[in-house]
Amino acid sequence: MYKLACASFALLLSLLLLGNASAGSNGDAPQEGQDWIITQDTHVWDDDVNVKDIFVSIGKTLKLENVSLNSVGSIQMHGETEWLNSSIYHDKRDVEDNISLYSKLEIINTVLLMNATDTYYGDNANVFYISKEAELVIRDYDNNESTNNDRSVIKGINYHVLGFEERNNHSVVIGHCVKAQCPGNELDPDLWGTESGIRISNSYFENIFALRAYGINASIQNTHFNNSGFVGMAGNTSLFDNNLVTNSWNYWELISTGTGIKISNNTFLNGSVGVHVFSSENSIIENNYFSNYTAPAWSNSVALKTIDSHNLTISKNYFRNISNHAFELANTNDTEFSLNTFKNTGILAHTGFVSSGFRNDINNNTFMNTRNESTPWYVSGILFLRYDNVNYRGGEHNVADNFFYDYASAIRFTSFQNNITVKNNNFDKGFHAIGLWTWPDGGTTAPSGITIFNNTINNTDYPIALDFHHGGFTGTENSVISNKITNTGVRAIVVWSTYKNFTITDNYIDNSTEGIWIFDNLWGQISNGIIANNILTNISGNGISAYTASTQTMENIHVTNNFIHSTNGAGIFFRDINKGYIANNTIFTNVSWESQLTGILGYFIPETVIKNNSVTSAVGIEVGGFANSVLPIIIEENNLNVNDYGIISNRTYTKISNNNVTGFCDHDRCNMLYLQKVAAVGIFSQEGEVDIISNHVTNFKESVTILLANFHIEDNNIDFSEFGIIANNSDGELLSNILTNTSTSLSSYLSSIDVEENHFRNFEKAVYAYNSTLSLEDNFFIDGDFCIDLVDSDYELITNDYSCRDMDYQVRYNVQIHISDESGVGSSDHLFEILDTDGDLVVDSLTNDDGFSAYFQLDILRKVAGSEIVNFNPFSITYDNNNIPVVVFKNITYNHTIDLLLDTQPPVTILTSGETLINQQTINLEVLLIDDNDDIKDYTIEYLVNDEFAEWEIYGTFDETSITFNGEDGREYRFRSLGRDIYGNLESKNNYEYQVKIDTTTPDTEFVGFSSDYYFIGSGNLDLSWSSDDEDILAQNIEVYYTNFSTPYLNPNSVTWSLINDINVTGLETYNYQFSNIGHYSFKIISKDLANNIEQKNKFDLIFNYDSESDTLNFGNIPNRWGEDSITIDYSTSSFNLDFDIYLSLQDIGNPSSYLTWYKYDYVTVDSEITLSGLKDDTRYYFYAVSRDLAGNIENPLNTTEFYSSDGLYDQVFDLKYIPLLEWNYDIVIEIDDDLDGSYETILQRGFDRSRLKSNEYFFDTFNNRIIFGGLSNGGFVPSEDLSSSNNVKISYSGVQGIFEVFTGEPETASALNIVPSNTTELVVSFVVPNDSQICKVQRTTNISKGFFNEMIIEPCNEGQIEYIHKNPDLNEVYYYRILIEDEFGHESISENRSIDMKDVVKLYSSTDDSNAGLLGMDSIIPITALVGIIMLGFGGVLLYRSRNNDVFDENVTMVESKPVAKYKVEELYLIYKDGRLVKNLSDVEVKTDSDIMSGMLTAINDFVQDSFNTEGDLGSIDYGNNKIILQRGQNSYLAAVVYGEVDKFFKGKMINAVRNIENVNPTMSSWNGDSETILHTEHYLQPIIDETKQSTKEMVDNYFSEKEIVLTTSYDKIDNSVELQVNMSNYSPGVIKNCSLIPEFNSSNLSLVGIEPDVFYSFSDNSFIVGEIESYNEVSFKLKFKVKTSGASPIEIRMNYEQKGRKGVSSSLIEIV
Repeated sequence: MYKLACASFALLLSLLLLGNASAGSNGDAPQEGQDWIITQDTHVWDDDVNVKDIFVSIGKTLKLENVSLNSVGSIQMHGETEWLNSSIYHDKRDVEDNISLYSKLEIINTVLLMNATDTYYGDNANVFYISKEAELVIRDYDNNESTNNDRSVIKGINYHVLGFEERNNHSVVIGHCVKAQCPGNELDPDLWGTESGIRISNSYFENIFALRAYGINASIQNTHFNNSGFVGMAGNTSLFDNNLVTNSWNYWELISTGTGIKISNNTFLNGSVGVHVFSSENSIIENNYFSNYTAPAWSNSVALKTIDSHNLTISKNYFRNISNHAFELANTNDTEFSLNTFKNTGILAHTGFVSSGFRNDINNNTFMNTRNESTPWYVSGILFLRYDNVNYRGGEHNVADNFFYDYASAIRFTSFQNNITVKNNNFDKGFHAIGLWTWPDGGTTAPSGITIFNNTINNTDYPIALDFHHGGFTGTENSVISNKITNTGVRAIVVWSTYKNFTITDNYIDNSTEGIWIFDNLWGQISNGIIANNILTNISGNGISAYTASTQTMENIHVTNNFIHSTNGAGIFFRDINKGYIANNTIFTNVSWESQLTGILGYFIPETVIKNNSVTSAVGIEVGGFANSVLPIIIEENNLNVNDYGIISNRTYTKISNNNVTGFCDHDRCNMLYLQKVAAVGIFSQEGEVDIISNHVTNFKESVTILLANFHIEDNNIDFSEFGIIANNSDGELLSNILTNTSTSLSSYLSSIDVEENHFRNFEKAVYAYNSTLSLEDNFFIDGDFCIDLVDSDYELITNDYSCRDMDYQVRYNVQIHISDESGVGSSDHLFEILDTDGDLVVDSLTNDDGFSAYFQLDILRKVAGSEIVNFNPFSITYDNNNIPVVVFKNITYNHTIDLLLDTQPPVTILTSGETLINQQTINLEVLLIDDNDDIKDYTIEYLVNDEFAEWEIYGTFDETSITFNGEDGREYRFRSLGRDIYGNLESKNNYEYQVKIDTTTPDTEFVGFSSDYYFIGSGNLDLSWSSDDEDILAQNIEVYYTNFSTPYLNPNSVTWSLINDINVTGLETYNYQFSNIGHYSFKIISKDLANNIEQKNKFDLIFNYDSESDTLNFGNIPNRWGEDSITIDYSTSSFNLDFDIYLSLQDIGNPSSYLTWYKYDYVTVDSEITLSGLKDDTRYYFYAVSRDLAGNIENPLNTTEFYSSDGLYDQVFDLKYIPLLEWNYDIVIEIDDDLDGSYETILQRGFDRSRLKSNEYFFDTFNNRIIFGGLSNGGFVPSEDLSSSNNVKISYSGVQGIFEVFTGEPETASALNIVPSNTTELVVSFVVPNDSQICKVQRTTNISKGFFNEMIIEPCNEGQIEYIHKNPDLNEVYYYRILIEDEFGHESISENRSIDMKDVVKLYSSTDDSNAGLLGMDSIIPITALVGIIMLGFGGVLLYRSRNNDVFDENVTMVESKPVAKYKVEELYLIYKDGRLVKNLSDVEVKTDSDIMSGMLTAINDFVQDSFNTEGDLGSIDYGNNKIILQRGQNSYLAAVVYGEVDKFFKGKMINAVRNIENVNPTMSSWNGDSETILHTEHYLQPIIDETKQSTKEMVDNYFSEKEIVLTTSYDKIDNSVELQVNMSNYSPGVIKNCSLIPEFNSSNLSLVGIEPDVFYSFSDNSFIVGEIESYNEVSFKLKFKVKTSGASPIEIRMNYEQKGRKGVSSSLIEIV
């Protein structure tokens, strides 16, 4: 590709530059393909030059004019060089082949193409080096910026580099530094101060990594940089003007530094980063246009960035569609940033940064649409922040007269950016306008000295915020002054957490959710804030809020002289404020009944002063906090007009003084007092301490209410209230107050109050106390009805002045009567009377159900106005006790309950108990008297019987203490005694006191699980279990008797038995008895019940004949491999009575399982032979038998333990009885009793290398099934000699009697049968034998009907690939091959057939020189197809080529042909005159339409056209089935085409062109006379349309639609060594497809098919799964499951056969399994 590209380019340049002038040169002429060394002044013109290296010597010149130069190597220019009107192609082959300039080079109207080496690396990709002394001039020919055809082109092409990004990263680097990155310490220090030799104008650069123009007065003008990295300009007074920079991809597009540089009038488009100016001063950046900059959000991309610079002018630049940052002033000072416009910038990041730096003036800029719906709120128009950890301070900026519209955040200041003025700016429609923020994290300090003055902010959620991102140190001296804030969404002004010494004054806030919001949730560092002279109107929430989270506090927050109007919140809200000051504010809130709003609301505000405020609100002032606070809240000199509560003090210490609290109420739910509406409560205090001094409270239902508080109330004037003062659960004092016009002046409940020197005037009741303690001294009661009313209270009345109309004072107490017995049980409805000291009946009543009476209020003292004191003590109480009257006298001085006693107790007896279970019928009873109060009379004995427990029976009444009772066997009795005293109080008992059962019957027990009383047993253990119907068994014993006779079925009475064991089995359900000696054992089970009745037996329960040795079972020889489906095995036993079961386990030989599953086999034995039938092919069988004798001794090979005695010698061998199973979690365990102590303490390990065994290893001989211990030379364990023959070697394993493999099926067929012609005289037939076989036969024929003939026989035939060479085949024959494999059992398999047509081979290996080059006709397609088929056979696939004259194949051969397709076929053409007369008809001969059909068709067409002809546009088409009638019209006629299939616009174009051509050559057609012969050349123009599809058939069109409509797709998942192939069969046609089948083709050597889901019928004859019908627009899915046999790639072809509309079709999908 590279050579082709170079040659093409050279040819192109030659053609472009070749003119009439003749080529020539003087000086050193170039030599073709050689190095070109310039040692004299040289001029070459009008020539093509192809050289390697170019070297221009010092002092010599080289001029190329109209030259096409191709240089493969380096170009070094030490002398002056000029390239004029030329094309230079620099092909860099090695990394050292660079362009190097050491003198002057002028490039004028020249194309320079530079191609990087294909071994590029690092910084040496493509280099154009310019030395410090060199001069480079690149320009156009006429120095005219308005012409583009003569400009110079500098371009990197990099054909060798693959990938767009890599190609860019290794494109051309031009300049003094030619690395990708140029560290300053690697540059010449004089470079930037030297006069630059680089002048570039009116040129075009493309694919340039970097252009570095260093030095003073460098100039780049009117030049286009496209798809380039960056331009670097370093030097004073450099100029970058009127350039176009597009599609840049490096970090910066322009990097510039120096004094007095100018960047102006440039356009930067479609980049990611832009201009970078660093270390510059007195420079200008103006009138530049930046657009369509895309970069990831929060990346380092910035369209314009200045760094470490000062005294810059950045003006009149336009930034548009910048997705990331538009500008950054980084560590830049004293810069004018003005008149710039930003639109659609910083949508996902900040538009601009001011990073540190000082004294920048940012004014008259416009920021528009800097957000969208996904922009985070904190994305800012201008963000002031630190530059780095060293240069982190900045400030003293002026931000003025800027306009912001549609923003997330407009201006934000972060930590260490101080002393900045933000004034006269206009903000409209945004989230956040001006903000101060503590950022970043890590101990930073919030901004300080920020002045926000005279800004206008509208339609913004958070206009001004002194806020934080992270916790830090507080900022100070920030001011928010004279700003106008309207239509705020959330909070107008915010101060949050990290600010102190701030001022918020003279601001106007209208229509905001919240006005001024001050909040601290960090460390409580907000302090010394002044909020003054602000106007807040139409605030829907709180007007001014200052509060913290629960763990912080603020200090010294002063809110003064503000006007606040809140519609749905508090006027001022304080919480957690120390030493706050709220004064001289005017507050209006919603005073409706529903609002309950507060003028001033403060909680946890100790030492806060609330003074001289004017409040009109539902609630005037509410404060609260800690109930035990010692630091007071001061509320003084306020004027409150409220319709609910005046002042609320809740859980705090409050001093309330000199306030004027007036209630007013005008809604329909007001409290009414003497027909006048009043407010609820004037002053309310709860749970704390309150001083209420010198206040004036008027027009409330409750003037002062104290709950759960300590109080001091003095010198207050309380007027017009239902309750003057209410004190509940409180302690305090009332001193020198004036209470007038009240219903109740003082109401006290559960309180202690000193009441001194107060004036009570015009009252209904002056003092009412309930459950209180009052001291009333020197008080004046004037013009009232009832002076003092004391209920259940303690009191002192000292020198009070009473002037009441009805009562001076009265004392009353409430008492209650309780009549109960000794245990406190009350007597219900018990009558009693109470009489006073004069004997007057005061109470005549009775008790309730609990013995309590109601409370009765008794007058104790009473002083009526103008009368003496009356005392009603003592009182007498009368009631009956057992009909005996009782009188009790009481002096009542407090409220309490009086208890009166009744005697109602009966005597108490106990019936003592004896044994609860007895085996006799006589029961002895004893009665004990416990408590009779010397008034016992007698007692009664009652009993219950177990079957009559529901009802007690009386046995008798007695006065003696001992009684005898006679019972019956099996009965259970319960007894109790009931005492009675002389007053008739009868003892009552709910339960019995003694229960006893009589049992005189012995128990009965028997062994369970035994159907007979005589058994044979071989096991040394006998499990016994027993049962009894008796539920009162106390103890059980098993008696064991023995005799040494072992005769079967012994008569137990014929021998003498010895009792050998008496076993206590009490509490057990089973017992395992161990036999010792051979003989008979007999057993009895004896029980004793709880009543000590003992079971008696006259004979044995069970007898066992014990014999521990089992009989043996042996099988004859079992072969390892077997080729039939049944096998006969002979066996022999040592006993006629031996019984056995046979178990088999099966394993797929090709896919063995990870475990063995055993199945019991129901066998039939004949003449000591067993036949196993139904054996499966390719299966390994494991065989064992479990035998048992009469004694139950079981021999189970799966659980075998064998014992041996060691002789102590080397190389001991022990043969095992069975074949051990060594896999499937079975193992051999060998244990050794090496010290012959009876314990097998040593466990050996199996060694696998007999020649080198470890000291704890043995070797298992798998072939002979024997254990081999250690030897002298090979090591291993050697057991000690077993001198006592105690069997010191124990071998445990799981074994079987036989293992054999069954092969009944055909051997696996040969695979990969392939026929490859070496040439026309030799065919190589190769195939793969899957497994070692007995015989393989290569068979061949030229006529399948005559059978196959052996060509080669291989015996034995080993696994692997085999080749057979067919020499000198007949070139006119078709050969068919197959492979026959025969196994050791005579089973045969035959592979699939493969064939090759020698005529195709001849064509494949023949060639002619006169064939059409580049034209692939059938002559070329046939051999290519054959070759592809041959290649496909190598992958195990089936792909055969079949010619048309060879249709006879064996039915087993699968044919796959490429189906010809056509999109449409033209069947008929009708040229019809505009009135419907037929002009001409042409038909395809194959589908000639009969006259009747044509007549009907013409009628339909004519009707359609007559309706449509006068309309405009396409006439359209008429559809019927897959046929269409396509219509196209001219001026006087139209053409109708009958088409089978689907046409496109190009076919319609051919039709309309034919109509137009016919009408053009027949100008008189508009007046046609009806004679078709007069219209000329119709067939000439119509016949090509018919001929175009002459070779197409309907079947080919149907094939086209089938390929579109019937789709087969496949995908697969590989899980371990299994593959699940997903097959989707889709019918997108409008009709059903029938007889669908699925045929998988794959290489069986690589894969095996193990299943399909869902399960469908499989046809073995044609290797297909029968699917059936698939409805229209439906899809059927299957999952084929394969087992992977080998690694590597394996193709699978899935074919779907189907019938559609009566014809057969095939769809296929090929996928490769890796």
